[in-house]
Amino acid sequence: MQNSEALTDPFHEHRPLTAESHGAHAHGHHHDHGHSHAGGHHHHFHHHADQLHRPAQRRAFLICILLTVAMMIVETVGGYLFRSLMLHSDAIHMFSHAAALGVSYAAILLASRRTSENYSFGLFRIEILGAFINGVLLVFFTVWIVYEAIHHIAHPEHIRVKEMFIVAVLGLFVNLGTAVILYRSGVEDLNTKSAFLHMLGDTLSSIGIVVGAGVVWLTGWTIIDPLLSLVIALVIGRWAHSLLRDSIRILMERKPDGIDLDEVKESMRARSPEEVKVADLHIWEITSQYVCLSARLEVKDMSVQEASHLRIALAEELRDRFGIAHATLWFVES
Repeated sequence: MQNSEALTDPFHEHRPLTAESHGAHAHGHHHDHGHSHAGGHHHHFHHHADQLHRPAQRRAFLICILLTVAMMIVETVGGYLFRSLMLHSDAIHMFSHAAALGVSYAAILLASRRTSENYSFGLFRIEILGAFINGVLLVFFTVWIVYEAIHHIAHPEHIRVKEMFIVAVLGLFVNLGTAVILYRSGVEDLNTKSAFLHMLGDTLSSIGIVVGAGVVWLTGWTIIDPLLSLVIALVIGRWAHSLLRDSIRILMERKPDGIDLDEVKESMRARSPEEVKVADLHIWEITSQYVCLSARLEVKDMSVQEASHLRIALAEELRDRFGIAHATLWFVES
C-alpha cells in the first residue's frame, strides 16, 4: 500500500514542512499508511487565539492585576508599620493571586503567538512554569509566616489596631472590586472563570481578616493576629501544594486525571474496523486543559482513503468524548 497524501495540519503555515509533518514518513516503506495530526488541535489553537480578541477581558485582567499588586504593597508596608503579621500574611496571599492573575493574562497573550520551528506547540507551557515557580515561592512564604506566628505568640508585640483594621477593610474592598470586574467582563471561558473563583476565595479570606482585626480592636486580644496568620498560612500552603502538584504532573507529562487509557483504547476500537489494533498509546498535557495523544494503529488491507476517513472519525471521537485537542496517529500495516 502506498503512503497517504499530505493531510491538513493547522501548524503547517507556521513551521517548516518535513516529511513527518506532511503525513507520511520519508522512507516510503509500503507498510506505512501515513502519520497525520488530528484536526482537534486546530480548534483548540483558535479557541485560545480568539481570547486575544476579547478586549474587555484583557482590560479586566490588567486592572485586577494592578489593583491586587497595589493592595499587596499597601498591606506589606502596613504590616511592617503597624506590627501586624496578619497583614503581612494577607499580602503574601495577595501575591499568590496576583501571580495567578498574571499567569491567566499571560496565557491569553501567549495563546495568540504563532508557533515556530523551535516551539511547534507554541508557548503554552510558560503558564505551567509560572505556576511551578509561584508554588515554590509560596512554600518559602508559608514557612516564614509559621515561624513569625510562633515568634509573635511567644513574644507578643504592640499592634496599631485601628490602622490595621482600616488596611484590612481596604483589602476587602479591593478583592470585592476585582471579583466584580472579572465577573462583568464575562466568565464564559475557563481561564476567566478560574481567575474569578480565585478572587472570590480571596474575598472570603479578607472578610475573615477584617473580622479578626475588629475583634483585636474591640477586645485587645493581640494573640488573634498570629493565630489568624497561621490560618492564612494553612490556606497558602494548600494553594502552594496544589500548584506544585498540578504543575509537576504536567511537566512530567503524566496522564491527565479523568482519562482512562483502557477506555480510550476501547473507544478507538469501537470506531474502527475489527482488524484495527491500537498500540503505543500516549496521553499527556501541554498545559492545563490542552490534552495531546499519540498512537499507532495497526491495520490490514486498508486503503489510504479509508485510513484518512478513520483518522477524522477518531479525532472527532477523542475530542468530543475525552477533550483531546491534538491527536497524532500512525497507520501501519500489520
